[in-house]
Amino acid sequence: MTDFEAYVAQYARDLSKFCIKLCGNIDDADDLFQDTWTRALAHFDAYNPALSFKTWLFTICVNLYRNTGKRKYNTTRREFSSTEEKERFLNTVAAEAEDIDERLDLYRALDTLPKKYRLVLTLYYLRAFTGREIAGMLGIPEGTVSSRLHHAKKLLKRRLQDESYDR
Repeated sequence: MTDFEAYVAQYARDLSKFCIKLCGNIDDADDLFQDTWTRALAHFDAYNPALSFKTWLFTICVNLYRNTGKRKYNTTRREFSSTEEKERFLNTVAAEAEDIDERLDLYRALDTLPKKYRLVLTLYYLRAFTGREIAGMLGIPEGTVSSRLHHAKKLLKRRLQDESYDR
């Protein structure tokens, strides 16, 4: 097994979950997942093994999503073609929210956030990257990451409270 194949075996599940969280549907997530691995393979000779492969891989994914997201990914949002697809998506959601309706409410609210906030929340809370790692991935200062996290949490809280009043 080559080094690249070992990385695929180790990080495919995490990357798949991350793509689903970013895109919100299986088809677009599969496209982003495949495009990320294709780009990683094409540039694998440039990877520095002294650095975290996971951070390098997720940076590729984030950059693909940010640079082509409006045109290629996110063609539909949270539209499930089958019960199986819905269950597959729900299994990628953080385990803290036990109630399916709460999980969907959280992700619907997250979907309404501007991309810059959605990205930092997803990377920080759902993928457990540090502020420094996120700053490197997004090419922004660490203080900007902290600021976006702060504003994103406030905005998400407000959206969730508004959602609860609509029921």
